[in-house]
Amino acid sequence: MSGQRLWLIRHAKSDWAQGAKDIDRPLNERGRRDGPFMAEWLHGQPHAATWLWTSTALRARETAAYVARAWELDDKVVVQEPQLYLASPTAALEVIRGTPADATSVAVVFHNPGITDLVNLLAGRQVLDNLPTFGIAEFSTSLPWAEVHYSSFELERVVSPKALRLLDGGR
Repeated sequence: MSGQRLWLIRHAKSDWAQGAKDIDRPLNERGRRDGPFMAEWLHGQPHAATWLWTSTALRARETAAYVARAWELDDKVVVQEPQLYLASPTAALEVIRGTPADATSVAVVFHNPGITDLVNLLAGRQVLDNLPTFGIAEFSTSLPWAEVHYSSFELERVVSPKALRLLDGGR
């Protein structure tokens, strides 16, 4: 399949600060280290996102900021969507269907377990048990966003900070 791209991105590693509400948890040291590394990788990829959905959770918004910088996205196309906070695959797919028709590539930053479940559903088989933090699954589809469904995507690849560092000599 060619055409449009969907980038599903799990938020980077977050902190479990004592007393913080889950939605207010920031990235931890590893998450802040993975951010620039993954942004550099994203910057070099074809099919850069032209629209970015993100959960309203702080850790997702901080991750989305790295993604937005990587693809030089204007604030007008970076949209915080409350439905993505701890979203089920069905809820996340509904958000994706709301992507503007002129967006040729969309990225969605949200959480487990919904994101791992969505990756497997879109792939049509179980491809992973857990999408790692700042893990990215890239899909293609030929359908307009408003018409996509679970079986309308083709998995292109899944990457993670750890896997990319291994390929990059451990940096």
